[in-house]
Amino acid sequence: MSQKQEQTSNGADNGSDAQTRLRVIADLKAASETIENSAFDLAGNASPDAVSDLIRLTADLQMLIAQLSQPGGR
Repeated sequence: MSQKQEQTSNGADNGSDAQTRLRVIADLKAASETIENSAFDLAGNASPDAVSDLIRLTADLQMLIAQLSQPGGR
């Protein structure tokens, strides 16, 4: 398959890659907010390690979101 055929077959020509990227970023943002809110909700009741892990996970998701939000980010 030529490179042009590959681009067409994966949706690069019709904008679906950009739409998919936007949907993924929106979903990651929602997940990040949910996890962050849960971490703070659990802060008084869960083990400190569990809360710390949730906060680290939120930070990792936010870094991923920032990378995907940049033009050409992968």
